Amino acid sequence: MPWVLIKVVAVRWYWKKWLRFCGRVVNLAGLPGIVRECDYYSESLGVVVRVRMNPGFTVITVNGVDVYFYRLTGEIDGVGLNSLR
Repeated sequence: MPWVLIKVVAVRWYWKKWLRFCGRVVNLAGLPGIVRECDYYSESLGVVVRVRMNPGFTVITVNGVDVYFYRLTGEIDGVGLNSLR
């Protein structure tokens, strides 16, 4: 049984190393990151983060401030205030 545990730990370690390597290669190539739609609420800090997507932009909202990113390049297009808080 201990050998199985050692193998599982080793596989996870190598998998994390592989993900870090791939992340470095992608960053070096200048490719944009990938995010998915989600909501995050922190009651203790009073922070609300939302990620939404439309055909042209990814919109990340932090406490009512919208930041617009081009979907294909990841560059910031602009910032706006969300009046629907």
